[in-house]
Amino acid sequence: MDATSIIAVRAPQWAGDPRLPTLIAYATEKTGSRLFACGGNVAQEAIALRVLHWLALENQMGGNPGIGTTSGVNSAGVITGEHEGDLSRSYANVMEKCYSAALSMTPYGVELQALVQGNVFAPMTRAPLIGIRTGFSGRR
Repeated sequence: MDATSIIAVRAPQWAGDPRLPTLIAYATEKTGSRLFACGGNVAQEAIALRVLHWLALENQMGGNPGIGTTSGVNSAGVITGEHEGDLSRSYANVMEKCYSAALSMTPYGVELQALVQGNVFAPMTRAPLIGIRTGFSGRR
Protein backbone atom coordinates (compact mmCIF):
# COMPACT_ATOMS: atom_id res chain seq x y z
CA MET A 1 0.00 0.00 0.00
CA ASP A 2 1.26 3.45 -0.77
CA ALA A 3 0.97 6.43 1.60
CA THR A 4 -2.14 7.80 -0.15
CA SER A 5 -3.99 4.49 0.28
CA ILE A 6 -2.94 4.19 3.92
CA ILE A 7 -4.24 7.71 4.62
CA ALA A 8 -7.53 6.88 2.87
CA VAL A 9 -7.97 3.80 5.07
CA ARG A 10 -6.76 5.30 8.35
CA ALA A 11 -8.35 8.76 8.08
CA PRO A 12 -10.90 9.04 5.27
CA GLN A 13 -11.80 12.57 6.40
CA TRP A 14 -8.42 13.78 5.04
CA ALA A 15 -8.21 11.55 1.95
CA GLY A 16 -9.68 14.28 -0.27
CA ASP A 17 -7.44 17.09 0.99
CA PRO A 18 -6.01 18.82 -2.11
CA ARG A 19 -2.67 19.35 -0.30
CA LEU A 20 -2.19 15.60 0.17
CA PRO A 21 0.25 15.04 -2.75
CA THR A 22 2.42 17.94 -1.59
CA LEU A 23 2.31 16.81 2.05
CA ILE A 24 3.25 13.27 1.03
CA ALA A 25 6.17 14.55 -1.07
CA TYR A 26 7.37 16.67 1.85
CA ALA A 27 6.95 13.80 4.33
CA THR A 28 8.91 11.55 1.97
CA GLU A 29 11.82 14.01 2.13
CA LYS A 30 11.56 14.24 5.93
CA THR A 31 11.36 10.48 6.52
CA GLY A 32 14.87 9.03 6.64
CA SER A 33 15.45 6.60 3.82
CA ARG A 34 18.24 4.85 5.75
CA LEU A 35 15.98 4.23 8.72
CA PHE A 36 13.49 2.43 6.53
CA ALA A 37 16.03 0.90 4.16
CA CYS A 38 13.85 -2.17 3.82
CA GLY A 39 11.42 0.18 2.03
CA GLY A 40 8.05 -1.20 1.07
CA ASN A 41 5.09 -0.87 3.36
CA VAL A 42 7.05 0.22 6.44
CA ALA A 43 8.46 3.29 4.72
CA GLN A 44 5.07 4.14 3.19
CA GLU A 45 3.39 3.69 6.57
CA ALA A 46 5.91 6.06 8.18
CA ILE A 47 5.26 8.66 5.48
CA ALA A 48 1.49 8.32 5.92
CA LEU A 49 1.74 8.58 9.71
CA ARG A 50 3.85 11.74 9.43
CA VAL A 51 1.26 13.36 7.13
CA LEU A 52 -1.58 12.27 9.42
CA HIS A 53 0.30 13.68 12.41
CA TRP A 54 0.63 17.06 10.67
CA LEU A 55 -3.06 17.07 9.70
CA ALA A 56 -4.11 16.08 13.23
CA LEU A 57 -2.00 18.89 14.70
CA GLU A 58 -3.58 21.33 12.31
CA ASN A 59 -7.01 20.03 13.30
CA GLN A 60 -6.20 20.46 17.01
CA MET A 61 -5.31 24.08 16.30
CA GLY A 62 -8.69 24.76 14.75
CA GLY A 63 -7.56 24.27 11.16
CA ASN A 64 -5.21 27.23 11.29
CA PRO A 65 -1.56 26.28 11.66
CA GLY A 66 0.13 28.72 13.99
CA ILE A 67 -3.11 30.12 15.39
CA GLY A 68 -4.09 28.67 18.74
CA THR A 69 -7.58 27.93 19.98
CA THR A 70 -9.06 27.03 23.30
CA SER A 71 -8.37 23.33 22.63
CA GLY A 72 -5.27 23.47 24.81
CA VAL A 73 -2.81 23.21 21.94
CA ASN A 74 -1.16 26.30 20.54
CA SER A 75 1.72 26.93 18.18
CA ALA A 76 3.77 27.77 21.27
CA GLY A 77 2.92 24.46 22.92
CA VAL A 78 0.53 23.00 25.45
CA ILE A 79 -0.99 25.49 27.88
CA THR A 80 0.64 24.89 31.28
CA GLY A 81 -0.77 27.81 33.25
CA GLU A 82 -3.43 30.45 33.02
CA HIS A 83 -4.51 33.37 35.23
CA GLU A 84 -7.49 35.68 34.94
CA GLY A 85 -6.34 38.74 36.87
CA ASP A 86 -4.14 40.78 34.49
CA LEU A 87 -4.54 37.91 32.00
CA SER A 88 -1.51 35.63 31.79
CA ARG A 89 -0.96 32.36 29.93
CA SER A 90 2.06 30.01 30.05
CA TYR A 91 3.03 27.48 27.41
CA ALA A 92 5.33 24.46 27.36
CA ASN A 93 7.50 24.69 24.29
CA VAL A 94 7.43 21.07 23.16
CA MET A 95 9.77 21.65 20.25
CA GLU A 96 12.41 22.97 22.62
CA LYS A 97 12.20 19.90 24.86
CA CYS A 98 12.59 17.30 22.14
CA TYR A 99 11.19 16.22 18.82
CA SER A 100 9.52 13.16 20.33
CA ALA A 101 7.45 15.38 22.62
CA ALA A 102 5.95 17.01 19.54
CA LEU A 103 5.14 13.60 18.08
CA SER A 104 3.39 12.60 21.28
CA MET A 105 0.76 15.29 20.71
CA THR A 106 -1.24 13.07 18.32
CA PRO A 107 -1.99 9.35 18.18
CA TYR A 108 -0.45 9.23 14.70
CA GLY A 109 2.77 10.78 16.02
CA VAL A 110 2.93 8.24 18.85
CA GLU A 111 2.45 5.44 16.33
CA LEU A 112 5.20 6.92 14.14
CA GLN A 113 7.54 6.99 17.15
CA ALA A 114 6.83 3.32 17.85
CA LEU A 115 7.40 2.44 14.19
CA VAL A 116 10.73 4.29 14.15
CA GLN A 117 11.87 2.70 17.41
CA GLY A 118 10.90 -0.71 16.11
CA ASN A 119 13.08 -0.23 13.02
CA VAL A 120 16.25 0.79 14.82
CA PHE A 121 18.87 -1.89 15.08
CA ALA A 122 21.49 -1.47 17.78
CA PRO A 123 25.01 -1.50 16.35
CA MET A 124 27.25 -4.40 17.31
CA THR A 125 30.24 -3.10 19.22
CA ARG A 126 31.99 -6.41 19.82
CA ALA A 127 32.32 -9.51 17.76
CA PRO A 128 30.31 -12.32 19.30
CA LEU A 129 32.08 -15.42 20.56
CA ILE A 130 35.49 -13.78 20.44
CA GLY A 131 36.80 -15.95 23.27
CA ILE A 132 35.91 -19.19 21.50
CA ARG A 133 37.78 -18.44 18.27
CA THR A 134 40.91 -16.93 19.78
CA GLY A 135 41.04 -18.92 22.98
CA PHE A 136 41.00 -15.66 24.97
CA SER A 137 38.88 -16.11 28.06
CA GLY A 138 39.19 -12.60 29.46
CA ARG A 139 41.15 -13.77 32.52
CA ARG A 140 44.63 -12.61 33.31
